[in-house]
Amino acid sequence: MAPHTGDGHGADRSAPATRRRRRAGRLRDALRTTPALIVVGGAVLVAALAATAAVAVQSRASATTLGERSAETAVRTSTTAREIYQGLADADVAASAVFLLPPTEDRRASLVGAYDAAVHEVERTLTDSMGNAVDDPDRLTRLATIAARLKVYRDVVCAALRVAGPLPTLPGAEQRRPCTPAETTTAETTTAETGADDAAARAVLASAYAREASHYMSTELLTAAQGLWNYDTRRLLEARADARPWLAASVLVPLGTLAALVVVQVWLRRRTRRRLNAGLLLASLGTAAVLAMLVSSWWHWPDADRRFPELERAIDAQSVTQQRLGTLLAGRADVYLGLGASVDPAGHKADFDRRDLCADPAGQKPARDRIDCTALTEAVWPARQSRTPNAFRNAVDTVLSEGSAGRAFVTAEGHLLADLTARNEEVSRMVTDLPEAPRHLGGTAAWVTLLAAAGVVAGLRQRYLEYQ
Repeated sequence: MAPHTGDGHGADRSAPATRRRRRAGRLRDALRTTPALIVVGGAVLVAALAATAAVAVQSRASATTLGERSAETAVRTSTTAREIYQGLADADVAASAVFLLPPTEDRRASLVGAYDAAVHEVERTLTDSMGNAVDDPDRLTRLATIAARLKVYRDVVCAALRVAGPLPTLPGAEQRRPCTPAETTTAETTTAETGADDAAARAVLASAYAREASHYMSTELLTAAQGLWNYDTRRLLEARADARPWLAASVLVPLGTLAALVVVQVWLRRRTRRRLNAGLLLASLGTAAVLAMLVSSWWHWPDADRRFPELERAIDAQSVTQQRLGTLLAGRADVYLGLGASVDPAGHKADFDRRDLCADPAGQKPARDRIDCTALTEAVWPARQSRTPNAFRNAVDTVLSEGSAGRAFVTAEGHLLADLTARNEEVSRMVTDLPEAPRHLGGTAAWVTLLAAAGVVAGLRQRYLEYQ
């Protein structure tokens, strides 16, 4: 008997590994066969054509947004947002001024009328804008938010007006009042119980309501309106950044697909020693047509991209002017509320000082969007603590439109409005100079890629069946 050396045990352990290597080798050999390579090549080509179709369809929005027509739409909607912002700020200024005057003052009715007209104009603009934004859910949501916050603001102002005294009847055919009839609020009931005939108490409570309304306007309403304005004016600039990847994909993906078709065509011709495959040739022609259609759809991009940096700077300057105008109007409301029967006049003065609206006191030429605060410092802010006869009355006359401080605010507002109008015209001119986006052929290109995919499947299926 031959001696046992352990070779048999070693052979038993290596047999499964040997079988696995043989199966892997057979699998590699099977994948190297022409039928298998035809299937793999067909799958790659169909996937590439599907990617081409997806790019053709998905790039449409980015390509068309850069055209003149879409740019004009963006500018038109931003103009509407600016009107909403301006109307809200004007309403706050008028509402704040109302509480400077006693209920019997003749000028009070005109200020209430100015507030009511500004609010109704904003409501009308909001209604029209929401009707035109049905295809833009994001903008519609922003408009609905402004409308809801405006209702809250109006309710607070109306509570203040009711507490301050009888509501005047506004002039006009309808003879309507600035606030709809409502049940007496808790604050109004408390005022009546603690002294309905005390004009000073009513004035303090009304001014507290007015301060709450003005604070809500500055922190909530104007912020939402500015957000809408920024959303509208920056959509084109964001679209420019979003379009770059789609532009690259619209050129590179069809080129890659066309290159893959050529490679498979050449390989198949050499491997099978046949003439050009008709299906692959048809797919190559279709892909070339898709590339031409996508290039045509983006033909306006280089010129638009060259003009966009200047347009972006103009829109940024427009936004800065818009915000500066809002700051000026908010500062004017601070003066009215601080001078009125407010519970915290020092707080209003601090708010005004933080807005940096005063011209340089060093004697340098004042900026167009700043005011001379001399009258405010000398006659207005100290008026409530002054014991000089008629000091408060004179201060009120100073800050209203006819007074020196009031005229300074009106002049600065006029300069800012003129600057804003000039910047709007500049942006409109730049938009007009943008090239108009051509008709996007992405949908047609997608159908052509489907026909090309059908050609690939038909052509490779014929060769596959021949080898089977």
